[in-house]
Amino acid sequence: MNARIGFALLVALCVILGLVRSDFSPPGTKKKVELSFWNGWTGPDGRAMLEVIRQFSKENPDVSVSMQRMDWATYYNKLMVAEVDGRGPEIFVIHASTLPRMIRAGFIQDLSDLYDGPNGISRDDFDPYVLQQLRFGNVMAGLPLDIHPQGLYCNSDFLKEIGMTNPDGSPHPPANKEEFMRAVREMKKGSDHWGFALANWQENFQSLFPQFGGRYLDENGRADLGNPGNIKALEFMTMLAQQKLVPPPENGLGWVGFRQKKVGMVFAGVFMLGDLLRLDDFKYVGAPIPVIGDHTGTMADSHVLCVRKGLSPERKEAAERFIRYLSAHSIAWAAAGQVPARKSVRATPEFAKMQVQSAFAKQIPTMMYPPRTTVLFETSTEIALAVEKAMRGRATPAEALKVANVNAQRFLDRDKAERGQ
Repeated sequence: MNARIGFALLVALCVILGLVRSDFSPPGTKKKVELSFWNGWTGPDGRAMLEVIRQFSKENPDVSVSMQRMDWATYYNKLMVAEVDGRGPEIFVIHASTLPRMIRAGFIQDLSDLYDGPNGISRDDFDPYVLQQLRFGNVMAGLPLDIHPQGLYCNSDFLKEIGMTNPDGSPHPPANKEEFMRAVREMKKGSDHWGFALANWQENFQSLFPQFGGRYLDENGRADLGNPGNIKALEFMTMLAQQKLVPPPENGLGWVGFRQKKVGMVFAGVFMLGDLLRLDDFKYVGAPIPVIGDHTGTMADSHVLCVRKGLSPERKEAAERFIRYLSAHSIAWAAAGQVPARKSVRATPEFAKMQVQSAFAKQIPTMMYPPRTTVLFETSTEIALAVEKAMRGRATPAEALKVANVNAQRFLDRDKAERGQ
C-alpha cells in the first residue's frame, strides 16, 4: 500500500514539475504568439499561401501561424458558429460581398489602424471603390488582399486557326461583340468543337449585365433584377443557346471542355487560372470580357483579411503584423491566380509578366461588386434560378427575372422587418 502511495506521489511530482517547466522561459526570452488562420483556399491558391506563411515564420520567429483550409460551401457556416461561440480563429478570410452579414454578427475587429499611423498602409494604394466595400460607418472591417474579376479565357491555337492574331503573330482575343461572335461561329466545328461555352450560367450572366447598366438594387435599395440592362444581358445569353452556338446543358462542356481543348473561349474568374497552370501542353490567353453591351464592365469580388474582436494587445499586434506581411507580399499570392488589391504591387514588373492577371486587372475601373446586403445569398439563388429557366426555354428573360425580383424583394422586406425598420 505504501509503495502504491509512493508511486502516486512520484507521478504527481513529475506532472507538477512538467507543468512548471513547460511554463518556464529563460530570462529575456519571449513566449511565441500562436495564431490560427482560416480560409477557403483548398486548391493551388492555398499551397501558394502556405509558402508565404512559411516565409513569414522565418522572418517572424516570435509568431506561429497555423492555417486551416476548408471548402467555401461550408466555410461561412463553420466560421460563424465558431466565432460567435468564441472558438474561432484569430485571423480569417471573408469575401467582400459577404461582409455585411458577418459585420452584423459582431465578431469582426475594426482594423482602421492598419491604414493609419506611421506603420499604416496608405489608403491611396487601394482603389477607392474596393475600400468602400470594407467601410461600415467609421469601421474598416479588414484589409483587401486581392481583386478577382470575371474575364475571358481563350485557346491561343483556336484564335490563330481563324486568323485572329496581332501584327506580331500573337493571338488576338475578341474585344467587342462583332469579334466575339465571329470567333464563336468560326471556331465551332461539329458537335464536339465549340467556339464558346457557358462555364457557369449565373456567373456568366453577372459578368455581362454591368455592361448593359444592369444591377441588383435600385437607388432606394429595392430589388431591381428585372431592369432593362439585366434583361438585355440574359437575352444575349439565350440567343446563343437558341442559335445552338453554345453546347447544350446535357453536353457537360464548359470549363472542363475548355481544359480539354473542346471549347475555344469561356468567361470565368481569374482564380480559375490555378486550374490551368497545371497543364503543360495548353496554350491560352486571358483578356477582359468583350464589350457585348454598351460599355466595358464585369463582376468582381475580393478576399478580405479580417481579425476577431477581443484579442489581447499582443495577439492583435501579431495578427496585424501578419496581415501587413501578406499584403506586402501579395505578388506571390497573385502568381496562383489573383489580382493584388494594392496598386503598387500591380505596378511591378513581376505582375506585368502575369499575362492573365494583368489582362483581367484592366477591368478594375469599370468592375462591379455585388450589393452590400445581408440577403445576398438568397438574392443570388433567385438569379441562378432565373438564368436557368431562361436558358432552358422555360420562360423569357423578362419573365424569369420578374419572378426573381419579386422573390428577392420579399427577402429584403423580411430582413428589414427583422431589424425593426
